Amino acid sequence: MPYSNVIQIVNKLHTIGKQTYIVGGYCRDSILELQLDGDIDLATNALPEEIEDSLKTIAHIGKKYGTSIINEGNEYYEITTFRKDIGSINNRKPAEVEFTDKLEEDAKRRDFTMNAIYYNPIKSEYIDPTGGIKDLENGIIRFIGNKEDRIDEDALRILRYIRFKNKYNLEAAKNTYTDTLKRKIHLLQNISIERIKDELDKILLLENNIQALKDLKEIGFFTLFLTEIEALENTPGSKYHQEGNVWIHTLMTLKYLNGLRKKSKKDASYFLDLYWAMLFHDIAKTECLSTDSDGNVHYYGHENSGSEIFRSKIAQELRFSTSSKNRISWIIENHLKVFKVMEMKKLKSRKLMMHKYFTDLMIIGESDHMGRIPATIDVVDRLKEFYSDFQEILSKKTFFTGKDIMKKYPHLQGIAIGNKLREENDKILISD
Repeated sequence: MPYSNVIQIVNKLHTIGKQTYIVGGYCRDSILELQLDGDIDLATNALPEEIEDSLKTIAHIGKKYGTSIINEGNEYYEITTFRKDIGSINNRKPAEVEFTDKLEEDAKRRDFTMNAIYYNPIKSEYIDPTGGIKDLENGIIRFIGNKEDRIDEDALRILRYIRFKNKYNLEAAKNTYTDTLKRKIHLLQNISIERIKDELDKILLLENNIQALKDLKEIGFFTLFLTEIEALENTPGSKYHQEGNVWIHTLMTLKYLNGLRKKSKKDASYFLDLYWAMLFHDIAKTECLSTDSDGNVHYYGHENSGSEIFRSKIAQELRFSTSSKNRISWIIENHLKVFKVMEMKKLKSRKLMMHKYFTDLMIIGESDHMGRIPATIDVVDRLKEFYSDFQEILSKKTFFTGKDIMKKYPHLQGIAIGNKLREENDKILISD
């Protein structure tokens, strides 16, 4: 967002005698000398009515909470009046707010000291009433005031704590908040699933997502949400997985996927569904676990059961979009087929490789294979070569369309046209 627009906003409110500051993530990332590419949030002692009179207000997110969206230079900014939060409703929002003229009072209602740093763009100076700058310099994440009160006010702060801690590689103040988070984890059940899903998306996209998932497990998150994950630690690996239990394997696959993402030119949004698919790819191994007479462990059908668990339960609970649900469930269902594609009959193999999610499946397959002990890259290289060869063959083929079939076989009608189209194109597909 253009910084010049912020100056315009601050100056407009300054003309009516009001002070306006940049607050939150922009200040935090600036102090840490990170790339500044997120939203710029503003806080002011101007009342909502004064903001509306002085600036082009697009909408009030909640006028009684003092937050408005304004348009400056065709960019949108969120600006909030200084306030004190009084009480809470279901551990998710304040029961009452009271506007204040004091920045220090506004700071007290925020979650962490590093998110209560204010910046005056006119004077080019920070105002830091809770010691957030010092905490950042010391690598500390600290709740403002009483940690239990902050969590009681909005239980989503439990997940925000996990995310920020691992995003910035911070340590908890006073050794640990783990015991408090464990005691308070049940309060997340009062939070809308959309807010929880949004935080989990951000956690999965962290560079340090492995430790974040371990932290979630430690505080008992998976005993309340995504409970199938909690069971993976007690699900033994097969003889092909000497790394240990299925939870360890899942974390290893995610770690390898992190490496593939770093090498990729695709953006984070492309990989989000893949992280979810990787997290859930063996989700049904617990219920499909069996042991043969020789003591060997098997998970027959876990790919199909896992896909169904995701589609009918998890995707519904976490409100995945239809496109993500279809993409993730298909990957889970087919994740064992990716290397078998080299041994399948030609038509079946080539149809699978033409599927729109097959390149996703290759990424998941590589991560699944390399995220175990022992693992060799040979089969991955052979698959990539096999797929590349097919792409070259495919580039030289021209397939029939429905109009082509109707012209070539004018006597055909209805579903017979579709059947003939598949028949003719199958012949083209298997020819070399």
